[in-house]
Amino acid sequence: MAKKALRAAIYVRQSVREDQGISQQIAECKRRVKGEGWKLVETYNDNATSATKERGEGTEWARMLVDIDAGKLDVIVSVTAARLLRRMVDVYELTKPKRDVRIVTLRDGIDTSTLGGRMMLTMLVLFAEAEIEEKEARAIPYRAARREAGHPAPGLVPYGYRWIPKLERDEKGTRYAVVPAEAEVIRYMSRELLGGAKLGEIVRALNDQGKVTRKGARWTASTVRRLLISPFQAGMLPPPMPEDTRPDAKRPRMPYNPEAFTWSECVPGAWEPILSEDAVIVARGILLDESRRTHDGNTKAKHLLSGVGRCGKCHGPMRATLTKTTNPVRGYRCTAGCFQRPASIIEGFIAEAVIKVLSAPGLLKWVDDDGQDIDALRAAREALKARRAEAEGLYRTGKLSGSTFSLMVDEIDAEAERIDHELAEAIRVNPLAEFVSVDDVRGLWESLSTGRKRAILSALVYSADVLPVGKGVRVKTVEEAEGTIVLKWRRAEHRVSWDTGETTHIGKVPTEAQAAISAALN
Repeated sequence: MAKKALRAAIYVRQSVREDQGISQQIAECKRRVKGEGWKLVETYNDNATSATKERGEGTEWARMLVDIDAGKLDVIVSVTAARLLRRMVDVYELTKPKRDVRIVTLRDGIDTSTLGGRMMLTMLVLFAEAEIEEKEARAIPYRAARREAGHPAPGLVPYGYRWIPKLERDEKGTRYAVVPAEAEVIRYMSRELLGGAKLGEIVRALNDQGKVTRKGARWTASTVRRLLISPFQAGMLPPPMPEDTRPDAKRPRMPYNPEAFTWSECVPGAWEPILSEDAVIVARGILLDESRRTHDGNTKAKHLLSGVGRCGKCHGPMRATLTKTTNPVRGYRCTAGCFQRPASIIEGFIAEAVIKVLSAPGLLKWVDDDGQDIDALRAAREALKARRAEAEGLYRTGKLSGSTFSLMVDEIDAEAERIDHELAEAIRVNPLAEFVSVDDVRGLWESLSTGRKRAILSALVYSADVLPVGKGVRVKTVEEAEGTIVLKWRRAEHRVSWDTGETTHIGKVPTEAQAAISAALN
């Protein structure tokens, strides 16, 4: 009778995400499995996973242990013992009497089917633990120097970047390189948020456009929020996370949390930013404001005419609705019952009118340039960062007591938070600004989320009056909607301010734009 082939599994791991290294490990292990005549039943891939800490739920290591307990595996194959095991506790875990599994490592020649192989495995892991402790001691000054140079630690790479292997780094040792496609998604998120869109609207727009996360999943509000408040996107390095003081803590440091520190604690990083520092500070001001945490402070504004639409007959408010038919159609209805009309025609008519206005020449003069002195706010923020650094230096040298240092830092951070809020208001994106120099106005408008479109519409009109069309009358096209929708445009004088040579804040419609704007508005 032929001997039954052993069921083998391959385990591969590395601390830094680098697909090439993983594929090389897998190929080497497959050659050994094939050469032994074993049956390969599974490959466990722990890419970007450290073995010096607990590999718990969600890791391939944990899944492998479950499969061993289920009796699915006879042999575990890895390129080296270090890729499989780095702690004695993991040796005990993998070699428990109830886990009757053979371990084979290729480059160091270990095979636990023999007593010598089991002893060698234990000795190698003991040496590895000692090496880890020594390495940890050496790493303390190295980490300090690395942080001073602005380099991030190995590990999970932020969305928008890829890790640069050591052999490919430039003379500065840069470790992050921008991924263009991901960077464009982040810039889109930022433009939408600073233009007035809510998180939910940004998420819907991304998913409707077929954009997915790095793992191929749909976007969620929590993921978008986490990206927009991250200092990494602005080329800034956050402070090391504080120690984990929970009773069941397995590691000395808490997981990275972009909400757990102030901006003044970040230092410039040695990689190319995707967003400006101001853009991330503004996003943090918006998204970390507790008053906005529930539904971004607004649960109603979900449609283009929210806030500006009203009935042209009774002047009462309108509401979004669905027709009560076999195939429901989204529409708008007067709350007093004057009408109910399809939303697509109304919104299509308004979109065409807005696109004509935004395409008019001289739009630059329509964009409000009033506001605070942004440069002064930035200078004040830099001065506070310098004061904080000085206080930290005095505390480290013992020239400041702990209580005095704490009071100084609290005062500085409070002032920095106030300035950041002022800066957020000062540089928040004007809804019209992005259209000043764009060539494809229609394409840009259609790419925006509903929130951005609503902000732009509100900047141009103070109301959109929709009239009843009479019983039995159906408006089927945008052209037929002419005369049934009245847009009450804001006067340019109310939102234009530029230097006319005298100290004045009274603006006027640019001469070269009057004809095009007049045609669009009438």
